[in-house]
Amino acid sequence: MSAYVIFNYKILDRSKINELTERVKPVDKKYGAEVIVGSPVKAVEGDALPNMVIYKFKSFQAAQDWYASEEHKEISLYRNAITEGWATIIPGVDETDDIVKSGYFDCQP
Repeated sequence: MSAYVIFNYKILDRSKINELTERVKPVDKKYGAEVIVGSPVKAVEGDALPNMVIYKFKSFQAAQDWYASEEHKEISLYRNAITEGWATIIPGVDETDDIVKSGYFDCQP
């Protein structure tokens, strides 16, 4: 099983990106997050923001636990002050059916 957290963003204050990276490393280690992509982005279809980070986790629940952790909430505040963009948590193909059936992706009116 696996899951991914994807951040697509524009950097507003490049001077603080290295600090963000250092702040998140111990939280990543604690929750078993593995950075598998950290790169500029060039869209080949549609619109994309200029930077992307993708984390891999052992499961969808592990990704949710990392994102919802108190440690990560603090980092999110800092990240949102120096970047602008979006994030999502998606299951790997082996968990997708179960997560879809759970209603996680249902839109609420």
